[in-house]
Amino acid sequence: MTSSVLYILHNSAWTDDRVADVVRSRGHAVEFVCPPEGDALPDIADYAALIVGGSDEGHAGRPEELSWVAEEMAYIRSAVDAGVPMLGLCMGAQMLAASYGGTVLGRPDGFAEWGFYPVHATDEGRDLFAGTTHFNQGHFEGIFALPEQATLLARGDHFPVQAFRIGENAYGLQFHPDTKLATLTRPFLDNNHYRHFMGVQSTDEQIRLGNLYEASIQMWTERFVDQWIGAAGSAVVAA
Repeated sequence: MTSSVLYILHNSAWTDDRVADVVRSRGHAVEFVCPPEGDALPDIADYAALIVGGSDEGHAGRPEELSWVAEEMAYIRSAVDAGVPMLGLCMGAQMLAASYGGTVLGRPDGFAEWGFYPVHATDEGRDLFAGTTHFNQGHFEGIFALPEQATLLARGDHFPVQAFRIGENAYGLQFHPDTKLATLTRPFLDNNHYRHFMGVQSTDEQIRLGNLYEASIQMWTERFVDQWIGAAGSAVVAA
């Protein structure tokens, strides 16, 4: 096994990524693959860890609708069962939960989290979330029931699961530590096709809150990666 980390994207343009930057800064190489655009999933045994990112299509609760969703969910389950450190972000977290029997749904009222929202640590997640209260979000579905194997680490005001862990080192984060403030430009936010959904923050509010919380999110991501996989060649430490 090398120190390379495999990062599954669902849009090949989404490589300007805070988590990937921090992982590289710790001495790991990051290899991106994009199954929705035809990339094959490599042998996970060749990698030190797996990251699965978000998506603007596909549903973890209905994997039969798109072949790549079902394929990735089986891949995630196989990797975690083999002891590979795994991090699921947004839909990646939903796929991790659903691959073990969790429930992923939209809210009946259509409420979506798009902007910066608080997360509330459980007793088990208190150390993980010390000093950080808000993260970027971009989702209209969420995890409403965790699998029995999962430990809830953080709740949200609008969706019940914001962070969880399965086993020693597979994490699901409903929020987006990967999103950088620099990518949340006014044209991008103004043209977001979810901007009229209930719950979506205004462009001005997202930019204001992004500036307010950018530094703490950066610090949190660095601390999380150090705990999750650490520097290349070092031992993995569980929460």
